[in-house]
Amino acid sequence: MSAPWRCPVCQARLALSRDGRRWACPSGHSFDMAREGYVNLSAAGQRRARQAGDVEQMVNARRRFLATGAFDPLTNALVDVATQERPNVLLDVGCGDGRHTRNMTADIVMGIDAAKTAAAAAARADPRGWYAVANAADLPVPDESIDLLLNVFGPIVPLELARVVRPDGIVVAAHPRPAHLEELRTLVFAKNTEPRPVKPPLRDAKEWFTETGTAAITFRVAIPDESVLADLFAMTPYRWHAPIDIDERLVALDSAGLGILADVQVTTYKRTECRWTV
Repeated sequence: MSAPWRCPVCQARLALSRDGRRWACPSGHSFDMAREGYVNLSAAGQRRARQAGDVEQMVNARRRFLATGAFDPLTNALVDVATQERPNVLLDVGCGDGRHTRNMTADIVMGIDAAKTAAAAAARADPRGWYAVANAADLPVPDESIDLLLNVFGPIVPLELARVVRPDGIVVAAHPRPAHLEELRTLVFAKNTEPRPVKPPLRDAKEWFTETGTAAITFRVAIPDESVLADLFAMTPYRWHAPIDIDERLVALDSAGLGILADVQVTTYKRTECRWTV
C-alpha cells in the first residue's frame, strides 16, 4: 500500500507512478522520488531555503549516536504504545533518520522531516516505509488520514495535527522532563540555571485533543568514548549556546566516567470529534 501523500500545491491526493519514480496529482503537479527513496513535498518557499531542518552535521551526529542503541529504551516505550493502538496509518513528524519510525508496526508507516539529509537517511534505512521532506506546519497528508501520529522532541503545530489525525486517532508525543541531559545542560549554562518545567505539548489544544496517558521514561546513557559524547552533544539544541571551551568541558565530563541521564515524558492524546478549523 502506498502512502496517502497530498500535493503541496493544490492539496489533491498524490498517486505513485507504476515505475515508482514519481508522485503526481490529477492537476499535473509531480514530484520525483530521490534516489535514496524519499520525495520532497515541501512548499516552494521552503524548497528555496538554504538549509531547512537540522543542519547536516547535526543529523549525522544523531544518526551515529542513536545507532549505538543508547536511546533504545525510549524507542521500545514508543513501540509499545504504538503496538497497543494497532494503527493502519502511522506518521512520524520530525522523524530524523527514522530510528524510531522503522521499528513501528502499521499497514502504512510514514515519516517527514524538514531536513533532506534526515529524510534520505530514513528512507535508505527503511525501504518498507514512506518518507518525505516537509514542514511540521504544512503536513503533506489529507485531512483526517492518520491513525497514529508520533512526535519525538520535534516541532508541534496543534491545529495541523488536529487537521490530519482522524477522530479517535492518537498522538504520541515524547518531550523532555526537567532532568533530561542535565549533565550537558550544566556544561553550557550556569550551574544555578533552573531546568524548564514539564510542559505537555498539546496542553493548549484541549478543544481537539484529550490526554489519555503519560509515563516517565528515565534511564542512564552509557558513554563509551569521547566520540559518542561529542555526537550526543552535537545532536542537541545546546550546541547553539555552547561556550568557546565546550570541547575541553566535554573531555572533562567524559574522563569523569559519568553516564548521561535521559529523562523523557511520553504523553498520549486522543483526537476528539471537534472540527479542526478555527
